[in-house]
Amino acid sequence: MENEAYYLINKSWRETCKILLGEEVGDLLEFKNYLKRYTDPIEKRKSSISGKDVTISSDRIRKDAPVIAHDEMFVYQKNILDNPFDIDDIKDIDSILNQVRERAAYTGNIVLGTSKYVIDSHRCVNTFYALECQDVYDGKYVAYTTSIYVPSYAFGCRFGSIIQFCINVMDPYKTTRCMELFHCNVVSDSYYSASLENCTNCIFSFNQRSKNYMIGNVALTKERYTELKKKLLAEMADDLKRKKTLPSVIDIIRGE
Repeated sequence: MENEAYYLINKSWRETCKILLGEEVGDLLEFKNYLKRYTDPIEKRKSSISGKDVTISSDRIRKDAPVIAHDEMFVYQKNILDNPFDIDDIKDIDSILNQVRERAAYTGNIVLGTSKYVIDSHRCVNTFYALECQDVYDGKYVAYTTSIYVPSYAFGCRFGSIIQFCINVMDPYKTTRCMELFHCNVVSDSYYSASLENCTNCIFSFNQRSKNYMIGNVALTKERYTELKKKLLAEMADDLKRKKTLPSVIDIIRGE
């Protein structure tokens, strides 16, 4: 199942690159580090019950904390019932807390609702064809994405909702065919921009409202914009193929 799921997720990545950059740039796994640039960290640990891999939120869980998979909850609960507190060991609050700590475990691999074909992900609901995602709801064809509602064909995205054909966008709302954006609402066909609202066809543009065909906050004719966009996207695609990464819009905002 994982091979079939990855094949279709990778195919959706290639389709997304072709839509955004005009061409494919390579397999999804080659860009894992680039796409995880903005997302919350996750990792695999071994289940204390079965020893199988469990995906968890790695920045929130103690390194020594026991971990179990969501589908092992029944076994875990049975173990707790079979090994109740020893009443003779309960002397005070600290002794109660110690016994609780000995029994507590963190649950990973939580995939709920109608979800199917979800690989190495945690807290995904009604999501299909997902790879290394966390807190994705009603999504499909997503990878390395965190805390997004209703994403489709989304890669490396974080915090937001209703996005489609996006790569490395943060805090989006109703964003379509975009790449390397931060805090943009109702935006389409834009790249390397931040704080846009109700805009389309913007590149290297910031703090704009209801604008179109802009590069570097300069309004252009549709013809001139299309000419420059084609050149810029070709350079971006070439860099991705060679370096497997691109500069970050956050670094540009910071002046780095």
